[in-house]
Amino acid sequence: MLYQGIFNIIDLYLSDSIDVFYNNLDNYLKKNILECLSCQILSEKELDQKYDNFLQVIINNLIKLGFSNKELEYVFPENISELKDISTWKVITLEQLYNKKIAPIIYEIFLKRLIDYIVDSNGVTTEKLIHLKDKEILPLELIIGLREIKDLFKKEPDKINNLKKYLILREKIIEKFKENKDKIEKLENLKYSHTKLQLLYLIFRIIEFFHIQRSFDFTQLKNYLKNNLDEWLDTIPLVSLKNPEIYFCGIYLSNRLDVPINENKIIDFLNQVYEELVDEFEAPIIEATDQIYYFFKSTSLLNYWLPENKIIKLTEADAKFFESNYLKDLETSQLVVILKIYNLVNLINKVEDFKIKAVIKELETRITPEGIKQFRDGYNSSEATYYVLFCGYMRRSLQNLKDYNLLENIITRIYRNLELLDFSSETNYDLISEIFYSFECLKLLNCIETKEMIIHLAKYLFPEPIKEKIMKSEKIGRGNARFRHLKVNRITGETMY
Repeated sequence: MLYQGIFNIIDLYLSDSIDVFYNNLDNYLKKNILECLSCQILSEKELDQKYDNFLQVIINNLIKLGFSNKELEYVFPENISELKDISTWKVITLEQLYNKKIAPIIYEIFLKRLIDYIVDSNGVTTEKLIHLKDKEILPLELIIGLREIKDLFKKEPDKINNLKKYLILREKIIEKFKENKDKIEKLENLKYSHTKLQLLYLIFRIIEFFHIQRSFDFTQLKNYLKNNLDEWLDTIPLVSLKNPEIYFCGIYLSNRLDVPINENKIIDFLNQVYEELVDEFEAPIIEATDQIYYFFKSTSLLNYWLPENKIIKLTEADAKFFESNYLKDLETSQLVVILKIYNLVNLINKVEDFKIKAVIKELETRITPEGIKQFRDGYNSSEATYYVLFCGYMRRSLQNLKDYNLLENIITRIYRNLELLDFSSETNYDLISEIFYSFECLKLLNCIETKEMIIHLAKYLFPEPIKEKIMKSEKIGRGNARFRHLKVNRITGETMY
């Protein structure tokens, strides 16, 4: 998902010749894997049994075209279960699987190779492109177009350096986590504590973001979640987005790791949490914003919905709580979460307009040319940047952020934090959290396919003529561009595959 915006820019700039390339590639691969593309209708179980062999045939063909095993690692879903919506298909054949799920990934692999050629990366030379031309995959017109882009970059070397740094981010984070595989897994061997589960949750979120779960053994974590429900079904003081509720961490990890848990017992616990929040706070949504947020996220994971009268008790607040002298003490991310909660529980259009305007006005004080601050006079933060970007998307007001240089701050922060990151029981939560939110920012910039977001990428990563063409384009994200177009849910922020 980190390359989707880059692919959109390349696709738009080379639109006159790139469609021929898509067709040629499709024809070549279908011809060479035809014996696997059985039209026989298969059950999901039968498809699962044939998936490994089917995928290996595709990988073997890509290796023949010059790709390495390392380049193809973590690219394809490891098994059928990773293909989110396949169980809803009315008809399933290997050919359908290829057309709907595998082919878009293959287009991305080749687009990445074209970009590597542009920036002289991973040993992609003109000779390798000529090899693809000889295979009748890459048209000559596209090679000429790529050469022109390469020449544009030579005139603006700072842009090629920016793009190179951006393109290796994924490799850097995967390398960092794989090098520390033993340390990460040993975290499970330490005596469990509240902070331990929080740390594993934050680490898992990054592992999940890059789809590298298969490299780690979470057996002990699964066993802990299954056998120690009473221990992790608990609340903590001083909850924040980087210090999440223990019970939420347990519910989330159990959900993602397919751990069977007693949902009825958890729902009873959540009902107790509800009562405590209502009793303790006059205006829970303002005084206990993050607690309320994790409560609603937990009920959502369990598909447990409160009646409206109970939701209102958690979300109502007197006007005094929306005065400037109160809101100024809240974190930037908390201000956005207040609006996000109203959206999540479908109350955003029922809240008094002055309350929404007060939150937005306070948010605007945190946005500066140097970055987005977590407090009015505080530090720049990836967490704050993510939530402000998401707020712009949620409220359809991204144009308000188009003149800020967000990308440079995000990338610089990732490199700095990766250098500092060490995996142990003493790992700094802020560091892990900032790394996670930095990549979540990049997800928004790439997967929210609006002109404002793509221009952020074009301005920082591409030469002026390419940026100008993107800015003049009426539409971002061509409908016939065949790589994946992941979306972001405008209410939850979740990636939609």
